[in-house]
Amino acid sequence: MTMNSTFVMLERVRHFSGKANASLSALGRNGLNPDATAFWQPWEREAASFDELSDLVYDVFEKWSERGHRFAWRGQPDARWSLHSSLYRRLMWSSGGSVPEEIDVATEEREILAELHRWGLHHGEFGRLSVLNQHAVLQHYGAPTRLIDITFNPWIGIWFAVQERRKNGDALPVMDARLFALDVTDRLTNEKGDECRFWEDDLRIPWPKPAGTQSTQKERDAYKAWITEVQAWMPPRFHPRLAAQNGGFIFGGVPATGAIVWPKSTQPRDGRWPIEEVRKFTSVPMRVHKLATEAGGPSEKAMYTIRIKADAVEEIRLRLEKLFGYQPSTIYPDYTGFADFGTPELKTAPPTP
Repeated sequence: MTMNSTFVMLERVRHFSGKANASLSALGRNGLNPDATAFWQPWEREAASFDELSDLVYDVFEKWSERGHRFAWRGQPDARWSLHSSLYRRLMWSSGGSVPEEIDVATEEREILAELHRWGLHHGEFGRLSVLNQHAVLQHYGAPTRLIDITFNPWIGIWFAVQERRKNGDALPVMDARLFALDVTDRLTNEKGDECRFWEDDLRIPWPKPAGTQSTQKERDAYKAWITEVQAWMPPRFHPRLAAQNGGFIFGGVPATGAIVWPKSTQPRDGRWPIEEVRKFTSVPMRVHKLATEAGGPSEKAMYTIRIKADAVEEIRLRLEKLFGYQPSTIYPDYTGFADFGTPELKTAPPTP
């Protein structure tokens, strides 16, 4: 593919992403962002310095990794945020705050892929892209998908949590940040058996459809697994950014009644979260557990979370830059990254009168 044809294709995907975003995000500016603090707080550990955060990473997760566990990491610059895919979040905004179910996500997902085909963007340099690779390209350019970005490097995950945020050239207030550690042992589709390894190359949507009254028992069992277990994917390094970030994705069915229970705290007397509340705070079927430094090993298929105190954010960011060289130019090594982060102090819109 020539440089000119590459730019033409990328511009078409970027334009498609903008159109898809506009159709689903019109209500996103109305403040329909649930505060997930109460959902995460009973399970979180706090880190008030780089050293405290480093101790948690090395003393706990390194120990567990040596025992064969594999973790994916996600950093979010605001500890109050939910863990949602962009497609789930935008569907929720577009419905006025109602939480989508798997059938809603699956239906919209198929509509987006059909529109992508109508635009002629389902082909790459070497032929037709698999559905997962179509999702990866759409995710890269900001179109809504069910994928959630993660990294397999804890320090890059931390960098995403503490990176500087700006809006229209002005630095945004520093908030408590959040780091997620997700146990994806035996969850990588690339390394699983025949049941999932073919997903990466499938030209059709490979994950199960929502089960209905006419579904076979095999289809029901597959769907139950889909809404119970998160999948992780390490995609081909089709773009320098994925390699720079040691990036990947997690995805799965929308949490459903009867699949997993979500306790409100470590005390059974506090009860469980209703499924509608769970969906406000996470769009993947993975339960958060308490991170205990004295624990002998992680709970199976668990998620852990660390709150990074706002007073420590700048110190941690500077340490990451000095130790590892992490900064926007190394994390986003492409023209899109430069467009977004290369001129941070310049206004992107006229000042409000």
